Amino acid sequence: MLTGFNQTKSTLANLYHNKKLHHAILLHGKKGIGKASFAKEFVGEILKNNSDILLIEKEEGKKDIVVEKIRKIAGFVNQTSSGNSDKFIIIDSACELNKSASNALLKILEEPHANNFLILIAHNLNQVLPTIRSRCQALKINDPSFADFETIIKKTSAKFTAEEILFLAEIFDNSPAQALALGEDISRFYQLFLRSILNNKLNDELIKKIADKNFPFLIFEKIFDFLISRLSKAQLGLTPKFFFEEAAIFTKILQQFSLAEIFAINDESLNVLRKTANLYLDRKLCLINIFNKITQK
Repeated sequence: MLTGFNQTKSTLANLYHNKKLHHAILLHGKKGIGKASFAKEFVGEILKNNSDILLIEKEEGKKDIVVEKIRKIAGFVNQTSSGNSDKFIIIDSACELNKSASNALLKILEEPHANNFLILIAHNLNQVLPTIRSRCQALKINDPSFADFETIIKKTSAKFTAEEILFLAEIFDNSPAQALALGEDISRFYQLFLRSILNNKLNDELIKKIADKNFPFLIFEKIFDFLISRLSKAQLGLTPKFFFEEAAIFTKILQQFSLAEIFAINDESLNVLRKTANLYLDRKLCLINIFNKITQK
């Protein structure tokens, strides 16, 4: 069982075995903590047969779940069940349903079939239609603690140092899925960016990374936002622990710029980052521009 889901599993299992499980469960909580993985594992243990499980998720490269995906539910529930008469539909996630898909799902929720259960995953309840929320039993998945995060990371990957695990917990707010997906790249990129600031010269490996079209550009956006947030806290004396070479770098930057100037640099840089991402502009030039803003006065 996934770390941090024991109580949720116990609750759902008791309801199911006592035939009190609501026909639609809405599992909600922070993105990247394993809600969908838990749902698949839980349902798999109950049914022991994957043919009685329908997983609905957006297609790769698409921004949302389309109505055709929801329409598959009708055919699925009318199929003869293999052994166990129950069927489960997992929707990952309800936040990504487009308008037509949401309306189609609402009709299904209004006329539930016996022995059919839906588990909806949600990262933000405000992105789920109120009419859908009102027809589901909502279960909040608590945010993972650092201890949970550390256990999952160590169990899944052995490539991170103790300091990197602390850093990843901070930048990803204890979200293990995001840390495992992007952790190696983001840790390396942040360390190279810090070293570049300290040396007042962009690191060659950093330039090579940002120029690679397969490198996730969102990593640069995230580490810059993280850096500014940490700088602001350091200025106010609120940074409890420095990562990598932050202490020396923060001292250097804060001697050059006031907090107001740092916020202005942040606003200008975020504008450059968004334009570069949305208009597919030169990534290397974007990196150089932002680096110059934060190192030159």
